[in-house]
Amino acid sequence: HTILDAIGRPPRFDRRGRGVVEHPPMAALLYTLGVFGFILLLARLKVPLAAAILAGAVLAGSLFGLGPDRLLWTAAAGAVCPTTLALVAIVALLLCLSETMRVGGQLRQMVSLARAFLRRPLLAMATLPALIGLLPMPGGALFSAPMVASAAGETKVGGGLLSAINYWFRHVWEHWWPLYPGVILAVTLTRSGLGSFMAFQVPLGLFMILGGLAIFRGAHPDLRLAAEPAPAGTKRKLLRATSSIWIIMLVWAVVAGLLVAVFGPPPRPLPDGPDPSARKQALALAHRLVPITAGLLVSLVWTIRMNRLTARQVAGVLTRRSLYSLIALIVSVMVFQHVLHEVGAARRIGVELTERNVPVEVVVAVLPFVAGLVTGVAIGFVGTSFPIVVALVAAMPGGPALRPYAVLAYASGHLGMMLSPLHLCQVVSNEFFGTSYRPVYMRMAPAALITAALATAYFLLLKLILA
Repeated sequence: HTILDAIGRPPRFDRRGRGVVEHPPMAALLYTLGVFGFILLLARLKVPLAAAILAGAVLAGSLFGLGPDRLLWTAAAGAVCPTTLALVAIVALLLCLSETMRVGGQLRQMVSLARAFLRRPLLAMATLPALIGLLPMPGGALFSAPMVASAAGETKVGGGLLSAINYWFRHVWEHWWPLYPGVILAVTLTRSGLGSFMAFQVPLGLFMILGGLAIFRGAHPDLRLAAEPAPAGTKRKLLRATSSIWIIMLVWAVVAGLLVAVFGPPPRPLPDGPDPSARKQALALAHRLVPITAGLLVSLVWTIRMNRLTARQVAGVLTRRSLYSLIALIVSVMVFQHVLHEVGAARRIGVELTERNVPVEVVVAVLPFVAGLVTGVAIGFVGTSFPIVVALVAAMPGGPALRPYAVLAYASGHLGMMLSPLHLCQVVSNEFFGTSYRPVYMRMAPAALITAALATAYFLLLKLILA
């Protein structure tokens, strides 16, 4: 190899005699970061975000060597795959539900009661998306966004601050809440008990809440003012006003239980195992998306009846232009993620890092972070990075405990996911508040740094205790 490097390697050819392009060192990482930069640049130039993401998908496919035919086929498959269609249905239901709540005056009443009960607008602005975050619904930040906007009241607040609050506090439970698929997959891959896994992961959620306080820096003083104590009966009225949310959770629990009773628990194939059958894939998708879809449908019917909306008002909700622009945005995000999955971007980045003998601690922190940045979803960074993390820790001399490294990996992956421009919640939240990425990232950067510092300290403490 040294001689070949010195005199120059001969050109390489594939089985059909076509030249093989030599990629530079760390090519997958450089290509992926370059594509993200390209998407952000187009968004900065006021290119519609759906078009910018699709352009990024074309660039990613080209850089990673997908030919035009295969790239077109991959994009089409991503646009019409069952997961994409289910996400379109869920987000459409979310948007319709939030709009019916707004049209019927329920949203205004709920936020007014929440502000009275919580007394401070900033507290209500953070609590409402956190409440919605208990439900693992894709694009759930779209549901809480109008609540955050209403909680701000008449105070002038920039879209960047509103979107950052909504997006950040929507995800404070995702490190450990067992309804999230990423948590369940991490439990499976690390061979942990759910209770012990949750116990070690809960501090990560607390760190995220503490870090999120930095988002409020420089907020309007009126948002911090405490109102008078809430009048009697406020709790009861608030419970009724939020009934649309509780119905979603109730129906979700009932339908999820019925699916388990009839079909058994959802299949959880390991990423490195054989491809699951079509039946298992359908079952896994049904377990993940049918309960939340049923909950949204029942809640939508309940909300329309409770607020006594007319057929004309319901038709107005269904014909809103924003509904269809968001659907186009979701499809573009799923196409891009499908292209990155097809070329194995996250896996190739992991191989590059390990081949260059990067220290295990750095790989455990960087690989999930990049995977979260690439995929924009928790199950994406867990599925692509945790098998590598588990194998690396098992191969370390002395047999160190896996738990500290699993904590570090999840914390890093979650931060990467939160900073991903492809995370559906950030996409729809920014779109709702009419803001670009830059103001949101400026707000979230200090929160992310504080969260990362606290998670790193927690990792070092666990490593010391469990050594």
